[in-house]
Amino acid sequence: MSLQELLDPGEIEAAFERVCNTSGDFSEACVALDLNPTRDFRFSNLQEVDFSGADLRGFDFQGADLSGSYGAEVIFDSSTNFDGADLQGSCFATYYREFLLFKRDPLAGRMYRALLEEDPFEISTWLHQRYRNRRESHSILKNANPETAAILCQKLLADDIDLTKCTDLFYFLRSITGSRIELRELMLSIFAQQSENVSLIEKFATVASSLHRDDPDVRNFVIQLCAAKSPRVRKAAFKASFNTGIFMQNFAKMRAQFLQAENQSIRKDLIIEAAIMLGRQHVSAVNIAAELDGVDASDVLDLDEFFDAEIARKISAAMWKRASAIQARFDEKGKLKAKTQSVAVRLDLPSIFRWQEEVLSSAPVLKMIFAIDYPERATAAKSRLAARKMREQRAVDERARRSFRRP
Repeated sequence: MSLQELLDPGEIEAAFERVCNTSGDFSEACVALDLNPTRDFRFSNLQEVDFSGADLRGFDFQGADLSGSYGAEVIFDSSTNFDGADLQGSCFATYYREFLLFKRDPLAGRMYRALLEEDPFEISTWLHQRYRNRRESHSILKNANPETAAILCQKLLADDIDLTKCTDLFYFLRSITGSRIELRELMLSIFAQQSENVSLIEKFATVASSLHRDDPDVRNFVIQLCAAKSPRVRKAAFKASFNTGIFMQNFAKMRAQFLQAENQSIRKDLIIEAAIMLGRQHVSAVNIAAELDGVDASDVLDLDEFFDAEIARKISAAMWKRASAIQARFDEKGKLKAKTQSVAVRLDLPSIFRWQEEVLSSAPVLKMIFAIDYPERATAAKSRLAARKMREQRAVDERARRSFRRP
């Protein structure tokens, strides 16, 4: 029997209209259709559904087809019923394997708690012995069968944030997952439940892509993280992709994604961070208001504005105004002294452009785009930065020598 035979066409049209008036999120669609989470999703077809932001606690997905489903900030726990559901390739599969293991084997829970508290060296030694086919020495996991060991290792990856453990676990990523589908499920699970844990996501993106940059599954997942809803996650993923070479391996696609309007705040964050690292003049040069403290994100230049002469003139005027205000505080008559007037000479547009070039040459991700789009400017900026660093080091060395000469 078809849906049209079960329901009045007017009801179907009204339901469709209510869903169209939502943002498309799963939770909003459920409310719009007045669906009951304890009964209306049993044996349903939910293949490749985006569950981002959905609170699935108390939902009954018994016998449902959830294969390929995914999402960020998805909330689910033991109150979510996945009995008999098809979870292959979904963000729920890894969790459900863990759930079933701990339910049927109380020893697994004790083993996991011990692993969390164990010296990282113990786990590292076990990993290297187990997955390099060497004779295993004493270990918490020595007698664990391959399935149990794999599930516990996967749970450690999602729950534990110790860098030493994570690095070794990621090193044996293929070995502890066992299949491409299981690897996909693990990555989806980490992102679904930990997408707001930027520290963990950044660690995952950096370590996993560094160790497995030639693995298409890992590489593609890091690229997907660059399109996450959370700007913090996107920023971490872009930086990780740049640091591990994934950005350059997929330059055309990644560049287009990075320059999208939704990533403007990320670009501005990276620009101001680089400017702060380089110093006072650089902060002024990328700030239309030319303030040195509490720079507002809306005042920071974006990539396409860096070499606009009109914007540079506004920056120059703002810098001059600020210098004048500072000088006026020290001059009782409010007249500018020669020292301040000398600053005015340095506020020409070429000087501002040079500072901006140095900022772009120092900012993660942006410096690669800058080097390809403006190779001559980028080369000159790198030379100036290297020369300045050398001068600063010489000054430090000279001060150190003078301190030793003093009696």
